[in-house]
Amino acid sequence: QAGTLCMETRAHATSEQASSSGCGARTRSKRSSAERDGSASQSAKRSRLSTSGKRNTMADRSAPSETRSSNGGAACGGAGGSSSASSSEGGPSREEHRNTRRQQQLDEVEQQETMERMEESARAAAGGQPWGAPSNALQGLLRKLGAGLDDFLPSVAASHSRLKTIHSGLKSQDDGLQLASLSELCELLSIGTEESLSALSVDVYVPLLVQLLRREHNADIMLLASRALCHMIDAIPSSSAAIVHYDGVPLFCERLLSIEYIDLAEQALQALEKLSHEHPIALLRAGGMLAVLQYVDFFAMGVQRLAVSTAANLCRGLPVECAHLVSDSVPLLSGLLSHQDQKVLENACLAFARLVDDFANAPQQLDMLAAHSLLPSLVRLISSMTSTSLSLSGTRVTLSDATYTMLLRTLATLARGSPALCKQLLELDVCLVLHEVLLSSDESMGSASSRPHDQLFQLLSLATELLPPLPKPGPERCAASGNGSLVADQGRSVAPKRRSKRNETEPTSERLSAKAEAGHEAVERPVCERERALLEQPHLLDTYATKLFPLLLVVHSSAINSSVRAKCLMCITKVLHLLPGSRLAELLRELPLAAFIAPLISSQEHSAALSALHMAEILLTKLAHVYEDKFLREGVFHAVAALSTPTEPTDA
Repeated sequence: QAGTLCMETRAHATSEQASSSGCGARTRSKRSSAERDGSASQSAKRSRLSTSGKRNTMADRSAPSETRSSNGGAACGGAGGSSSASSSEGGPSREEHRNTRRQQQLDEVEQQETMERMEESARAAAGGQPWGAPSNALQGLLRKLGAGLDDFLPSVAASHSRLKTIHSGLKSQDDGLQLASLSELCELLSIGTEESLSALSVDVYVPLLVQLLRREHNADIMLLASRALCHMIDAIPSSSAAIVHYDGVPLFCERLLSIEYIDLAEQALQALEKLSHEHPIALLRAGGMLAVLQYVDFFAMGVQRLAVSTAANLCRGLPVECAHLVSDSVPLLSGLLSHQDQKVLENACLAFARLVDDFANAPQQLDMLAAHSLLPSLVRLISSMTSTSLSLSGTRVTLSDATYTMLLRTLATLARGSPALCKQLLELDVCLVLHEVLLSSDESMGSASSRPHDQLFQLLSLATELLPPLPKPGPERCAASGNGSLVADQGRSVAPKRRSKRNETEPTSERLSAKAEAGHEAVERPVCERERALLEQPHLLDTYATKLFPLLLVVHSSAINSSVRAKCLMCITKVLHLLPGSRLAELLRELPLAAFIAPLISSQEHSAALSALHMAEILLTKLAHVYEDKFLREGVFHAVAALSTPTEPTDA
């Protein structure tokens, strides 16, 4: 019996346990079904809320018209009962209350219009994806790569809601709320994309930020406003035109001309640098050149480089009639040509190179640029191409090859554009510098032509522009060059010299010299200012000829580039034309010029053949008694006769 009782007890416990587990399962199933019903109800609530939100949005858009109509009705009712109200209650208090309500309604309408403008810009931007904006698929992939990346790539709707909050904060009169809104705007602009910032209208935010730049009582507000404008230029390139339109440039210049806060001045300088790429004239008219260079020494080295780079940007494409906009800044730029930093020095050289290119055909403006020791500084800088030069502070200065080439082109433009500056360059012994630079050779090549072709071309261009231009051919020269009658006559009259005796050649040489002199004297021309300067100071031409003429023959022989050889021939021809006969004979005593001319006459390059003929004519004019024999011995007359004889086609 006891065993039977134990078994019954165990069976009862087992049944109770099974019933309790079944109840728990039923409870859990009921709970899960309740949770499913709750989630379904929540999703239904969300859908109803979104639908009601859309309806509220449509109601809000139609609210201004209803408000205006209700205001009109209220105004009519108020007009009808004004007499009773004024008699029973205080008339002035009721009028003030009515004006207050009217002002509030106007503010609400203005805010609603601003929001509608932002929504229109957002809808317009959503209509078509801007160029360069990341695609939705790319943004979705980036969001899947890591958690929390949505904070860095905000959606359009999130940015639109944030912009509404920021706009209301910027328009408030509370400095703390404005600072918070500016900080949030800077953060949004720094990490935003073209798509996320499509709702931002520059015509709405730029005037507010420019207005905040005038808050002189709060430096933090001005600093954050400047920073927001800089971020806006980077994120939305079209905002730069809006900043110029809403007079933001003069405010930036004021912050640089009167430095009270160094951080604010640096931020203003960054803004001007970004604007200088597309709006240089607007910055110059606002005094931007003087603003960025006035206190450049007070900033750190990185900021100094930024300031001089901005000044170089302002010098690009400047019209001649706007030269007065940079005249006050030329002394500051000239002082930077002795700076110890390479980047600052190169940007200062770039600024002058652009100004010289802008005023290449205006001698007065070129003289204005060179009025503050520009030429000595440039000559000192190009002299460092051969030996390391020292700045005024005693530190070694080296420049890039591109900068040296640019400086040579600048000096050539100055010499060509102004006779006074050309004379000043000759007086500064620039010929000695050119001689040293041409002699300096690459260690591996060992020749003067081992320099880059563009740099060698600019060297020879400068050497060419230091001398006056050759006279244009007159009627006699044109006839001689056109039909070859002069060279043919010279060849026929000298040809019998091979069979004659030595004493029979004197009448021939005298006749040739007299004929050439008569041809040159027939064309009278006025002496230009450059030639007059060389006649007044003949030692300048003597120095040029002594230092450069022999070297030009060597450079021509070793040069490969045709433009370099043409510049060499131009310099040689100018020296032969300008030097008097006695000085020319002394210069050419040890130089094989006849052997140099002979192969050029039969050259396939027509410009080289014409230059060689011109040189032979000059030598027969000035030194006929010396070069008749040399030309005959080197085959110059034979090459000239070959040119004057027409060639007959041969049958194959």
